Amino acid sequence: IVAHVALGWSAIVAAVSLEAVRRSLSRARPSPVIHAPHPRVLVVRPCAGDEPGLAENLASLSRAPRSFDLRVRIAVADRSDAAWSVAERAAEALRAEGLDAEVVLTAARGPNRKVSQIHEVLASEGASFEVLHVADSDLDLGSTDLDPLIAPLTGASPRAAVWAPPAEHGAAETAGDRASIALLGASLHAFPLLAGLDRRGLVGKLFAVRRDVLDALGGFGALADRLGEDMELARLILARGGAIEDAPLVARSMATGRSMEQVVARFARWLMVIRAQRPWLLPSYPLLFFATPLIVTLALIGAPGSPQIALVAALLASLSRLGVALAAARASGRTASLRVAAVEALRGDLLLARAFARALGSRRFSWRGTALTIERGGRLRERA
Repeated sequence: IVAHVALGWSAIVAAVSLEAVRRSLSRARPSPVIHAPHPRVLVVRPCAGDEPGLAENLASLSRAPRSFDLRVRIAVADRSDAAWSVAERAAEALRAEGLDAEVVLTAARGPNRKVSQIHEVLASEGASFEVLHVADSDLDLGSTDLDPLIAPLTGASPRAAVWAPPAEHGAAETAGDRASIALLGASLHAFPLLAGLDRRGLVGKLFAVRRDVLDALGGFGALADRLGEDMELARLILARGGAIEDAPLVARSMATGRSMEQVVARFARWLMVIRAQRPWLLPSYPLLFFATPLIVTLALIGAPGSPQIALVAALLASLSRLGVALAAARASGRTASLRVAAVEALRGDLLLARAFARALGSRRFSWRGTALTIERGGRLRERA
């Protein structure tokens, strides 16, 4: 019975994996056209701390291909933040390239600092924009065509929001870097694959949203008490009948230099968001996203009674997982040999399993030096 359960489980995971790969192969779409007149686009890049490559990432926007004009606002909490001087230099470099770029001191204090920073920038900009375009500070946008993020927001049937699946392309300097790259670039959780499976999602690393949509939802500040502000934004948009689209491009994160503890904590926070805001998806993580080690273990347990069935289950699970690793690397703009894909498959599954266990064990965590608790429904509360 155990071996047959393992076989059935592996068949389901293989079928889902095959469908995810099929959908990822069809993500490429014709280059969209921005309908005239071009919307007024405000790009906000929230910053906190002098992370590796920050100056280069912020300045890379000047090289991003696009057919529209934009304004750039780099958000920093205050002058004591290590990002302040770097942001000033980056804004100067952007102005030298002819862009309207400024650094905004936000004095952000909300539980979700990123949301608070964006909210303060929007408050200072008034009615000067029609589309908000958010790009995290670790993104290199130099080769990212921005038109696919803006074009679907225009025309007769505009989308409410558009997002780009992120992938990590930074230097793998630490064990934490390698584990994070494996999870986000060689697993079913790689966002270029996950975008095809979860049509209701939105990842907030690189996205654009219409201002009228935000106004109807109560403004960006309405998300300030949520850890998963992007997930909440998607929920509110869909609840009002709006449409969300993923752009046929990859947002290149250059994050590097992270410890294993930092990486585990990061993905544990993500799973806390799932637990609090989309709890029905939580079982899918052991059942789908790090299922292979569990299926192989189950097959080994059932092997004495049904060795052939157990072997087929273990092989099917392992081969489909290897195929996902190869396809995810390709979809993320990376290349991986069979050996590298096999190593990354195991590395990514073990990382996700560790993060899952931590997310189940507590609702408390520390984020950028602030002690927080995520309550039921996903609301954040600062701890004294």
